[in-house]
Amino acid sequence: MKKIFLIILFLLLSFPVQAKVKSKDIKFPGKFYTNEIKTCAAMPNVNFKLDFYKKKVEGLIGYDWPADHKANSNSLNVEHKNITEPIKVFLSATHNAISEGDKASIDKAKKLLIDLAKADTLYDSISIEGLKSKPRCWANNDPNSPCWYHQYEFARGVFSNYMIGALWLKSELNDDEFKIVNKYIKKMYKKFLKPVEFEKKDRGIYQMANGGASILIYASWTNNKKLAAKEINFRFNQFDKLIFEDGYINNNSFRGYRGQWYHSYGLNITLGYVYVAELWGAKIPNKLKSKLVNSSKVANLAITDWEKFKSREFKGTNRNKISDPSNAIKHTHQMAIGIDKLMEVVTGITLENDPVYLRKRNYHLKDGIDDLIGFNPNCIK
Repeated sequence: MKKIFLIILFLLLSFPVQAKVKSKDIKFPGKFYTNEIKTCAAMPNVNFKLDFYKKKVEGLIGYDWPADHKANSNSLNVEHKNITEPIKVFLSATHNAISEGDKASIDKAKKLLIDLAKADTLYDSISIEGLKSKPRCWANNDPNSPCWYHQYEFARGVFSNYMIGALWLKSELNDDEFKIVNKYIKKMYKKFLKPVEFEKKDRGIYQMANGGASILIYASWTNNKKLAAKEINFRFNQFDKLIFEDGYINNNSFRGYRGQWYHSYGLNITLGYVYVAELWGAKIPNKLKSKLVNSSKVANLAITDWEKFKSREFKGTNRNKISDPSNAIKHTHQMAIGIDKLMEVVTGITLENDPVYLRKRNYHLKDGIDDLIGFNPNCIK
């Protein structure tokens, strides 16, 4: 009898998550992660009353990201601050302007939104189609080899955060302004996101849930509940596939000397996506919820016993494994500025004390926005 039970249990665990979100279940909050932008103590004092911040965002308008990436990045490290910092400043200052009802600053935010669109900012970045003619990252297992995918990925991520700013400011746009922003969003979506809609991944959870969160943002912008429901069902199944029963994440957790860093990176992104999906009306399947709980426990194991965390074997090849101890990063990802909050809200697990993470996170708390998920979890009530 016990043997039969174990066989049935094994079969149940082998089946993919059966997410059944329907379009009628979807309720767009309007501001992506909230119904209303309110003042939040976790937001930095960044505002468009100071020209410094306005000029910082203006530096992104029409910026030559392909040239920057080619000159300064490789497979191991991506120098992305010239595009990610301005978009985070834009979102933080816009968030503060709206929450404070500062009309003058809202108008400045709106102008920046429109100017970024008029300049087709980041549109000249490489596309998925363009990647087909480029060598893969980590060519010949060389960390210094170029990684064209990163150029695409970060352009997509910054654009995704742009769409969040557009959502926040949508009610402020007149008809002509809306047409400019909408045209740009649809043009960018067609090049950077439409080709990867419902694209199955065999390994890894990275920026914006491999583009899934970006698709949710676009669905909200276009009020497309059918797309949102389909995306959530698809992504929940992908998470189920990519997260093992014990909580380790295929690829992320097995990046060698940076396994802890990338595990927390993938977990943070997954938790951010799941939080938004639940807010929108989706129900997390029990099997996936269990995996997220275990994945949170793995994040804690990496803090309390790094050697034990790293001892978990991975079957198969891992081209981007960091094997050189001089490139080690042994702490929770510092840009996951609210992973502790997300863990508690979604899984009920408390993040263990990680002094290095907490120290390095302090630098990124000034960003105000976690651009990997599109909002600041520390503003969740």
